[in-house]
Amino acid sequence: MDNTYDYITNRPKEFKQLAANDLLFLHYKCPQEAKYIYVYNHFNQIAFTLQGIKVFHWGNHSHSMTENSTHFAKKGAWKQENADYQWELLAFYFPDEFLCSFYNDNRSLFDGKHFPFSPGESFISIKINEATKAFFYSVLPYFSQLPPPSSSLLELKFKELLYNILSNPENVALLAYVKYLSDFQKPPLHDIMESNFYFNLSIAEFARISQRSVSKFKRDFEELYHTTPGRWLLEKRLSYAKLLLNTSKKNINEIADDSGFENVSHFSRVFKEKFGKPPLQYRRVQNIQVAE
Repeated sequence: MDNTYDYITNRPKEFKQLAANDLLFLHYKCPQEAKYIYVYNHFNQIAFTLQGIKVFHWGNHSHSMTENSTHFAKKGAWKQENADYQWELLAFYFPDEFLCSFYNDNRSLFDGKHFPFSPGESFISIKINEATKAFFYSVLPYFSQLPPPSSSLLELKFKELLYNILSNPENVALLAYVKYLSDFQKPPLHDIMESNFYFNLSIAEFARISQRSVSKFKRDFEELYHTTPGRWLLEKRLSYAKLLLNTSKKNINEIADDSGFENVSHFSRVFKEKFGKPPLQYRRVQNIQVAE
């Protein structure tokens, strides 16, 4: 599965981008050819849509981006549906460390607020005011500026963006997530696994999203779940596939794909081993029982 941050930074001639250490500004304008693509990111993202429509899917959830809308995407995986031929956006990529450092440095500004339960959804809609909207458009000239803006200036702009967004009372859900994240030294494994098990990510990719080495990821995982990541993922994906067979009209290819299996043949084999029947036969039996 492609990592969006890596894909962009490895193609500086194809994507207008500005970097300050791990921080990344992106101005993307390109026709969308593939209907669906699967991607993941080990960094968080704030994105502002300049034009076009795109829909993001994860599990049984979806999130739409339309012109002048903004979202915060947590590190993780999703399926992108290219619903419009032309897609243009500004995106800002940054690691947890930067986000938590900003929050801790400015904690006194946000104390006393009521925080809803976190961690919430993989995508959090951001409410923007005229000042924040003006900020986005003020960034566009930086991509053609010579000489390019310094790393110090870019970092300041990142902090300005975060302050504009987090100080807006309508964005308390995002502020709650940032506070929740800052309370942990590492991203909680439970949140990452529950939000991403239905994607065909490798163990190394899960480890990267969780900001751990593979060996540390496996140790922490087994301490939390008392099993191996491979066994846990198989059980979760099979249970989710069973739910889709019972509650949706998706075909077997779609269910295998949406449950994180590499291919239909593997899905059918392990499903039969677990439930005693191949997926199609299982669905027919369930439909007959419901009809009776």
